[in-house]
Amino acid sequence: MHLKYFEYIVIYLSVLLVCVIGGAIARISFLGKGGDEYTANIVFWSITALSILFYALIILFLDGIIVLYRKIFPKKGSSENSTEDLIPSENLENVGEKQKHIIDENTPIYLVENSEENSVNQTTESVNLESIRNAQLQQKQHNESVKLQIALDYTRNQLALYVTDEDLDTLCNAVSLYSKKEGIPKGISVQTKGLTNLDLYHFGWNIWNYFRPIKQEEISKLLKTIFVSLDDIDLDSIKSHLKDEPQKGNIKIQEDLTGYQRT
Repeated sequence: MHLKYFEYIVIYLSVLLVCVIGGAIARISFLGKGGDEYTANIVFWSITALSILFYALIILFLDGIIVLYRKIFPKKGSSENSTEDLIPSENLENVGEKQKHIIDENTPIYLVENSEENSVNQTTESVNLESIRNAQLQQKQHNESVKLQIALDYTRNQLALYVTDEDLDTLCNAVSLYSKKEGIPKGISVQTKGLTNLDLYHFGWNIWNYFRPIKQEEISKLLKTIFVSLDDIDLDSIKSHLKDEPQKGNIKIQEDLTGYQRT
């Protein structure tokens, strides 16, 4: 027998006992006042029955009050507790085993799906990074091409009147190699008409400043290698005079060559 049933039996027997005692007291009191035995028995059973009925009414009334109170002030987690109460205690272990079994069955599927998702994400990230690198490389090449074109336009603008077309192409090729930090081939000679060494120094400084941070020794080598008039001048002397008298001569010192960009 469950403990809960035993509690109910004890409660109801106690109530019944109290009701019987109440009826007995009423019967004794009635007999003490001179009543007959038959009527006293009726009083006994009436009081006992009324007591039981009164107890039942009190229980129903209190139960209604409790239900109303729970509706007005619901207890947090009551739905969870009620659900748990509906599960027999002897079945909890079975339910736990079933849940574990379901989890074990679904775990490989989840791991496979998660692995596939991670693989797709990694592939997407790899593609995105490669696209970014390609875009940056193309942008860098474009910027370098634009910068070189400005230098070549400046060279043509400044020297077109003083050298032949062939020598101008040679000079532009040398400037292109210089911008890429490549060596200038020997045996190249460009003769100028109407330009002084100061003009050539200024031209060299402008090219060097535009492609900084290449060392000035490199532009000095370019000038000495290409221009015939500088062939007998040593590199240190050329380097030391690159920015002499910046506003004199046909070619002047210019801090910025972007104004020569063709539109």
